[in-house]
Amino acid sequence: MTAAPASPSTRRISPRAWILTSPILLLALVPFFANYQAASRAGQTFTRDWAVDLLNSVEPYGILVTGGDNDTFPLWYAQEVEGVRKDVTVAVTSLLGTDWYVRGIIRRPVWPYDPAAGPAIYRATSWSRPEAAALRMTMSEADAIPPYVQFGAPQQFVKDSIVATIPAGVLTRDQIIVLRFIKDSFPERPLYFSSAAIARPLGLGPYIITQGLAYKLVEHPVRATGKAIVQTPYGMLDVPRSRALWATYTAPKSLIRQGDWVDSSSVGIPFSYVLNAYMLSQALDRQGDRATSDQLMRTTLEMAHAAHLDALFRGRTG
Repeated sequence: MTAAPASPSTRRISPRAWILTSPILLLALVPFFANYQAASRAGQTFTRDWAVDLLNSVEPYGILVTGGDNDTFPLWYAQEVEGVRKDVTVAVTSLLGTDWYVRGIIRRPVWPYDPAAGPAIYRATSWSRPEAAALRMTMSEADAIPPYVQFGAPQQFVKDSIVATIPAGVLTRDQIIVLRFIKDSFPERPLYFSSAAIARPLGLGPYIITQGLAYKLVEHPVRATGKAIVQTPYGMLDVPRSRALWATYTAPKSLIRQGDWVDSSSVGIPFSYVLNAYMLSQALDRQGDRATSDQLMRTTLEMAHAAHLDALFRGRTG
């Protein structure tokens, strides 16, 4: 009788085969051990901390419009993996042009806001949980939005006291949906942008104010009011709110502890901290709060050094 062949689980590698293959396996491990120290990201929490800081810059039940992968994926991780600020609706413009993503926003449940887990500055207000989704459209209505619309003359978008002039040209599907967020949910839901550059082409620039890391849409054109709201080279800054938020941010310490930034394509993330901390520091200095201003400036310079952005401040300090 012929013996049955050995099953894969019982086959043995011959000594000769092992001798021939083991050097190849060892060679394959050389890059792993040689590059482990340089490639390891153990203990580096900046990206996660930045996501929490940005989400906490948004008021409860707010909508946060983002621009792309770098300023969106960390937010999704914080919300879906760690359960941080799931009450915030994150809407990335690079996906708002697709039908499936917009359908997901329409179907998204309204998660409750936990005041104890959010910044202390929000606890003085009672935040009502919205009953409807951020987009109040049927699936058919959402699918019917065209890829773009083109017009030869400037157009006005009006919602209550907001009157935004949109320049002549092309309005893309994602921009149409951003305007629909305003029509359907604002001001019941606070609306923020991760970058003011997303709002300006829609004529919303006069209605944007910086609060910490985020840019909030307000109901009336923003005017400087002295200590509370100040004009900066990059727009209007809400000083009290930004100062309160900065006291809660953890990513600056993470970046300084990390001491390096290796991905030049995403350097805009640490740059947002550096820029906003610098603007807030300058505003507080003009208002006479030198101690807080100096502390923020030290943090700014340390972050800039870690992210290789020192050149931004040559000749501007001292």
